[in-house]
Amino acid sequence: MTFSARPLVGILLFTSLLAVLIVAFFVEPGRREVTRHDMRHQRDEPGLRLVQLSDLHLHAFGEREKSLVKQVKALRPDLVVLTGDMIDRADALPLLQAFVEDLGPIPLIAVPGNWEHWSGLDFPELRTAIESRQGNQLLLNKQSSFTKGKRTIQLIGLDDFTGGNPDPRLLERIGYLHKEKVTTTVLLQHSPGFFELPEVRRIMGSSRFSLCLSGHTHGGQITIGGWAPSTPRGSGHFVAGFYDIPGCKLYVSRGVGMSIISARLGSRPEIAVFNL
Repeated sequence: MTFSARPLVGILLFTSLLAVLIVAFFVEPGRREVTRHDMRHQRDEPGLRLVQLSDLHLHAFGEREKSLVKQVKALRPDLVVLTGDMIDRADALPLLQAFVEDLGPIPLIAVPGNWEHWSGLDFPELRTAIESRQGNQLLLNKQSSFTKGKRTIQLIGLDDFTGGNPDPRLLERIGYLHKEKVTTTVLLQHSPGFFELPEVRRIMGSSRFSLCLSGHTHGGQITIGGWAPSTPRGSGHFVAGFYDIPGCKLYVSRGVGMSIISARLGSRPEIAVFNL
C-alpha cells in the first residue's frame, strides 16, 4: 500500500488559511495598539497630551466603539484629533455624533477625509455633529489654537487631498509664522500623498511645523510580513509611522476602522498618543 501525503498537505493548507481568515476578520480588528511618542524638546518640560484617532469608519456604536471611547478616556488626553474618514455613509452621521458626545468634555478637533466627501454628506450637518459639544471644532482649511495652562499649540486643519480641496496657501503664512516664533504647530491632513505635491514641498521647505498628522492608508490594512501590497489612492509612498518631509515630521496613523473589507492583518488598529 502506498501512502500519499497530498491529503495531509491539503488539510494543513486549509487549516492555515482558515486560521489566517479568523485572525483577519475576527481577532486583529479588535486588537487596538496604543503607540506613544514623546515630541518634547526637553523631557522635563510639562507636556500636552494629544491623541490621534484616524479612519474610524463608524458603522455602529456598539461595544467595540464604546470600548474605544473608554480606552481613549483612560489615556487622559488634553486634546483629541480626528484625522478624517470618521464615517463613510451619510446616514452614519448620528453614530459619529454619539461617538463624539460619549467622549465627554475632552476637547476635539476634526478634519474631513475622502469618504466624508464621497458619501455625499452634508458638511453643515457634519459640523453640527462634531461641534455638538462646546469647544469641539471641524477645521476645513482653517487655523485654530488650543491652550493648556501656559502652553498654546496652533492647529491647521486642511480639507482632504484625495476627495476635497485643501488650500496650501494657508501653510505658507502659518508655517512662516512658526519659523519666526518658537510655537508648537500641528498640521492635520487626512491623505499623506498631499505632502508629495511640488507646491506643498516648496511651501513646507521654507516653513516649519512641529508635527504633521495623517491617516488614510490604514497601514495597508492587509500586510504580508510588514509589506503592504496596496494602499489607497492619495497615499503617495507613505504607509505608516514617522516620515521626515520638508518642514515637518509626518506621522501616518494606521487608523482604527476598516474600509472595503472588514478585515485587518499585520496592521493593528492604532491609537496614537503624542506628548508635545
